[in-house]
Amino acid sequence: MTDHEATDRRRDAVLALVATISLLAGTRALGVPVARLFDADALAAAVVGIAGAVALELAMAHDPETARRLWADRRVRWGGTALVAAGGPAVVVLGGPRLGLLAVATLLGGLCGYVLLLAAVVSGALPSPETWFDRA
Repeated sequence: MTDHEATDRRRDAVLALVATISLLAGTRALGVPVARLFDADALAAAVVGIAGAVALELAMAHDPETARRLWADRRVRWGGTALVAAGGPAVVVLGGPRLGLLAVATLLGGLCGYVLLLAAVVSGALPSPETWFDRA
């Protein structure tokens, strides 16, 4: 992994952390107890989020040049982070605490899935996503 890739991966980990903290803080401020994230339906929603993160990473790995170009745009990085951070609280406000809890659990599952994939790549347990679909 090059120094540039390591810096990008650290930046991406920080963005995921910012989104997670903001998502939890915003949801809690709206009265949704964080402990409810361990209810069976919330855990099922988190699994959906994990699957979504894996699917998104696979799609980006399939076309790494497009993914790299899009993610290089600060508007995409920060817009995506803001969307995740504000998405759960927005659903709480618009759809109520029950629907909001499921949205938050799904988003948190996606963030956890992403961080686990990122950790696996950084540790060397998984190859870099750009190589997942090499057709050599």
